[in-house]
Amino acid sequence: MKVGQYVRCPIVFEENDNYFPRNFVLGKITSINDLSGEVNVKLYDLKDSKRFYAHAFERGKFAIDKVKRCGAAKDAPVVTPDGRGKILSRRIEQTEDAMYEYYVMLSNGEINSYFEDELEIEYSASDYQPLKQMMQYEFQNPTWYANRLHVSNNMHMVNNTVYGFKELAGCRTYLMAHQISTIVRAFESRPIRYMLADEVGLGKTIEAASIIKILSSEKQNLRVLYIVPATLAQQWSNELKYKFNINASIGDAMASYAKHLILSLEDLDEYCDAMAGKWDMLLVDETHRLLSQDEKYELVLQLSKRVPNALFLSATPIQDRKEEYLKLLSLLQPDQYCRMTVKEFGSILTKQKKIQRRVNAMLAHMNQYEDYKEDTLEKLAELAEELDDTHLSKIIDNINISDDDGGQKYAEQALSYISENYRIERNVIRNRRDYINEALGKREIYENGYDVKNADDNYSERNVYYALLEYISSKIEEDSINANEVYLLLQAMFSSPWALKDVVDELGIDDQDLLANLGLWITQGDDEINQAEYLLDENPDDIKGRLLHVIDFIEQEVRITKDNNGKVVVFSEFPATLWKLGELLEKRDINAVCFTANMLREELEDSVYDFQNNEECRVILCDATGGEGRNFQNADWVIHVDLPWTANAIEQRIGRLDRLGRDKDHMQVNSVVFYGNGTIEEQLFRIWSEGLNLFTRSLSGLEIITAELNERISDAIFEDVHTGLENALSEIIDMTEETRDAVEEEQLYDSGSVIYRPLSLAVKQMLSTYSGGESDLFQSSMLGWATQVGLGSSISKAGVVQFAASMFKERSAIQSLFIPPDWALYDDTPIVRKEGRILGTFDRSTAIKREDLLFYAPGDPVFDSIIGNAVDSGRGRCCVFANMAPFNFTGFACVYNVEPKINYLYDNGIPIQLLSQFRMYLPMKQVIVFVSIRKGDNVPDEELIDYIFEKRNVQNADHIGQRSGKRGEMSPLERFMEAYPESEWQETVRKAGRISRDKAKKKAIELADLSGAKREIDRIVSGYESEYIYLGKDMDNLKSIKSQYEAVYYALSNPVISLDSISLMFLSRR
Repeated sequence: MKVGQYVRCPIVFEENDNYFPRNFVLGKITSINDLSGEVNVKLYDLKDSKRFYAHAFERGKFAIDKVKRCGAAKDAPVVTPDGRGKILSRRIEQTEDAMYEYYVMLSNGEINSYFEDELEIEYSASDYQPLKQMMQYEFQNPTWYANRLHVSNNMHMVNNTVYGFKELAGCRTYLMAHQISTIVRAFESRPIRYMLADEVGLGKTIEAASIIKILSSEKQNLRVLYIVPATLAQQWSNELKYKFNINASIGDAMASYAKHLILSLEDLDEYCDAMAGKWDMLLVDETHRLLSQDEKYELVLQLSKRVPNALFLSATPIQDRKEEYLKLLSLLQPDQYCRMTVKEFGSILTKQKKIQRRVNAMLAHMNQYEDYKEDTLEKLAELAEELDDTHLSKIIDNINISDDDGGQKYAEQALSYISENYRIERNVIRNRRDYINEALGKREIYENGYDVKNADDNYSERNVYYALLEYISSKIEEDSINANEVYLLLQAMFSSPWALKDVVDELGIDDQDLLANLGLWITQGDDEINQAEYLLDENPDDIKGRLLHVIDFIEQEVRITKDNNGKVVVFSEFPATLWKLGELLEKRDINAVCFTANMLREELEDSVYDFQNNEECRVILCDATGGEGRNFQNADWVIHVDLPWTANAIEQRIGRLDRLGRDKDHMQVNSVVFYGNGTIEEQLFRIWSEGLNLFTRSLSGLEIITAELNERISDAIFEDVHTGLENALSEIIDMTEETRDAVEEEQLYDSGSVIYRPLSLAVKQMLSTYSGGESDLFQSSMLGWATQVGLGSSISKAGVVQFAASMFKERSAIQSLFIPPDWALYDDTPIVRKEGRILGTFDRSTAIKREDLLFYAPGDPVFDSIIGNAVDSGRGRCCVFANMAPFNFTGFACVYNVEPKINYLYDNGIPIQLLSQFRMYLPMKQVIVFVSIRKGDNVPDEELIDYIFEKRNVQNADHIGQRSGKRGEMSPLERFMEAYPESEWQETVRKAGRISRDKAKKKAIELADLSGAKREIDRIVSGYESEYIYLGKDMDNLKSIKSQYEAVYYALSNPVISLDSISLMFLSRR
């Protein structure tokens, strides 16, 4: 041993620890006294836990023969000469007495290597080999083993899926296969620069935030600048906070020290100082809006040139609009596209379009492949010859139409290869709804046109309408009114008289005819509301005003108070309208809450809480604030009291309900629209309904033309305020259909690179494995160990789990040096502010529906403290037990972790993120093998695995390592040591270790899909080669790309097999 090395030191908490120690700490040797045979050690308390375990620090001197060389656990906190960090891995030493060398990730994301004598390592994070524990008779209680077995197996699965999955597992969102594939692709290379152009509703925001979440785990001080439309700023803040636990500031007041800053796109020229700061990532939402704003486009372009990583969320670029397409790609890859002329770009587009049309024809026939297989093979062969692509030819050579599938598998791979690599820009990702396996909501429309009454009916709505049109027409002629003012007046007119009064006052309108009619309408409206009970119960045919029509629909069609037929989200842009609606709902004993811009944060959270959790609360009344990022997917109905004048605003409203992850029994999203017959509002409804099909399908790529569409609507209104929209309807329908056709053609070409790509297939398989009982996966992992280490909890009938500092039992925690979480971290959470208690759930669907609850998953302080202790402490890694079983077996159960050879990548300077899409080719689950030490035991491994994973079989077993016996008798451990003397026992264990390791290595290789990994790597490298030749890129970069992927394959094909735990089982039928 040497000064500076770390050793495992026994500490005494009870009498038996003097003879058979079970409690240990990790200490650094500060001096060695050869004469006395003692070492002095120092413990480093990096988690501030000395206050719980001061006793462990009292003794700083140990006999040399009582301490053992010991490594530090993965993820152990350390202090390096360059600052704090965490351990990633340890290099394999050539000699036993060599200093251990560790790779450490620093808080700034840098990865450096340090020898152990340079480090201060947390005293509770030791990694002592289970095989040595077994040799030293260090048998722990079977309950520790049973609980850790589940924890370790589950966390191995989380850690060995795709890169960053551990961070994402703790987020409040369903990650679908297409989203994981997108996230994985984003980490294929650095810097990360991608354009996300998925269809509306497929989760571009989730994909982008997930990428940022993973980057934040690499670099603690990651700074991200978000540029988003002003109407979406709060939505982004909400999504980041509630789903990803990322706190983002809005506006430049916090620019100098905010890690995550949201700026509005509209006011970008006011934020020059904020943009001039140093940022690690730039995110721009609705990027396509910049195409019509030259000054703001230039600001973002210059920013994109400075910031290394960038994500642009955009409508699907369309090749036919090549100037716009080139401008978008210039933002994404300035170095490549800023120098390119439109003519040069157009020639490349023409080249791609020829390929695209031929590939699309084949993709369209994939569902009837059997009828088209000969034609497909012929066309693929022709294309490969024209492209002169040897790798493509190799794939096509594998197509054998005589095979069982007619060669479809390789035909799909060929199409995937072409559509991914023969395209303008591989860093544009477009996912389509048609190719998403997960169930998506179905949109339905309920249109409610009603006759607008006039003064003859004692209701002056139509009189006000005509007076308003005359006022608007005169102002248009005078050129003294803008489009936004026109829209505001018309939308308020078709909301309620009280809403219109507020707008008229705000704009300072003094038109006497309009004001007189409006005053009369307000009086009549108040009178009708006073008669609401009579009209709704006795005479609904006499209802004149819109708000009573809304209440009547809620009661008669939704039948909300009788059948609990779904909850309702009611949208209006106007507080006065919502206020009156609230009065009516209260009169009708319909429980409702509000969610509007004038409410405090706590009030908003209370409203969401009631709507999501209180069965009696049936309605939530929302202004535009409710359309910004909140999750109302527990509702089935969205009522549009008034119609917005932009397609995006309607999509935002419906999108609060039509989200990925809706309950399978409530997939239908019902939009209810009210409009006045024979009015401009009906014309607007026809544009949204017939022109864009907004209420029955998503925008689906049409966002790229929304600015143009808004301009056309504005022109129509200013041409003729009475009939302009009606006249423009057919033109708008033609424009949207033409655009939709172009978008679908390009999306079809893109789909080939996604749905048939091996990565996509592997992700689906990974999700299938992972999601089998995911909520129980975390709950069983956590609560079992929590109870073991003294952290009590209580569970309600609804599955809500409570933790509290008062439930912590230090005496139980001593055995594993469990460090409880910092309870103060929960003080500012909604549930603690509301309930005064720490309440949460392990179930992802519950966490998504109930944003007030904590989500116990990776990243949560309670979860991380428990799981970290289970994995890092020595408890539960070595055990000997006896029990009854359906079979006879005496032997060792050895659990192995299987990981890529990460150190090889570190040694060669290869970013480990390149492994992101290949980890799945190694076994996701731990490899478990058995070594019998008694002849005749022939029990299948599957039966033994099932036996040890049934917790009660192990927890109720006899503990052979028990250190105390009945008075005057030997303990079970002493009897075992007598039966298995040390020299004989150590040789038995060594032999079992050798056999089990060989078995595990063989099994790991069998379970791995290394040939699949090799094919995918060859495909990627060949794809880069084809892309570079096709687009005329610098070929010098190819050599580096090839060598990096060769290193990745080496790391996969030479996996590290490490023993995680070992047990000796005496199982008998008797």
